[in-house]
Amino acid sequence: MARSPEKEVSTNEPTDHLKLKLSASLNACRLLQEHVFDLESRLKKINAQIELSKAEAKLNAKALAKCMEEKEEMLGFCKRLSSLCSDLERECSSYENDLRRHMEALVENRRENEELSTISQQEHQSEEAKLIAEIKAMEKDKERLLTKIIQSEHEITLLSLGNKRLQEKNTNFLLIKQSHQVESTSSQPTKT
Repeated sequence: MARSPEKEVSTNEPTDHLKLKLSASLNACRLLQEHVFDLESRLKKINAQIELSKAEAKLNAKALAKCMEEKEEMLGFCKRLSSLCSDLERECSSYENDLRRHMEALVENRRENEELSTISQQEHQSEEAKLIAEIKAMEKDKERLLTKIIQSEHEITLLSLGNKRLQEKNTNFLLIKQSHQVESTSSQPTKT
């Protein structure tokens, strides 16, 4: 017995309706899967950025620690040079005092030698020559010490300049680090 066209239409309608639902469902699954892939890809990028930021932070921390260590070493060296300079100034002052005392002694010796004419001329000249030799030696020592002081002051100036450069690098480093932290914070996705 042949089916009537009305019955065929009514039999196909539920199947077509199910096919449409299945197609819509498959399409929705495909879109959801694409969305999942997209989210996973973004998550990988974010995780990679986090790891990169961590690595940069470690390197920056090491560099900062090294800068601080070098700065401490420079400060210690400056203190030692300053102490050495003070010691040399005291030594120079001591030499100047000794020189002044010797000069006074020389003047006194001359006066005594003029008063004591009974002492032989040869002994007098020998003592005077000895004092003059000592004075000349002390004057040379004084010049040497003054040269050392000038060199030490020059080295302190150079170290101060080096310390200023280190402080500038440290400041720049901290600014770069803050910039990276701001970029890292702004690149994180906002929660919805």
